[in-house]
Amino acid sequence: MKAEIYSITYRIPLTDAQQARLERKWPDGDPFISYEKIASLLEPLPVEDLDWSNHTGRYFYFTVHGDDREGTVAEVI
Repeated sequence: MKAEIYSITYRIPLTDAQQARLERKWPDGDPFISYEKIASLLEPLPVEDLDWSNHTGRYFYFTVHGDDREGTVAEVI
């Protein structure tokens, strides 16, 4: 059996303004920019695991999967 790489996780550095927008919350504690909103913006692309509400420091993480990872990353970026 031969293993193949099927998904790769990338991170994009955030500017101070982008990080501040992602950290904004409604008074009830929900994120101002919802997971569903970001998912809908990236829906045409084969991207998954948008765990942005728990982004680490100044980075936004996303995972690309499928056979054309390089082409997909080029579209995302």
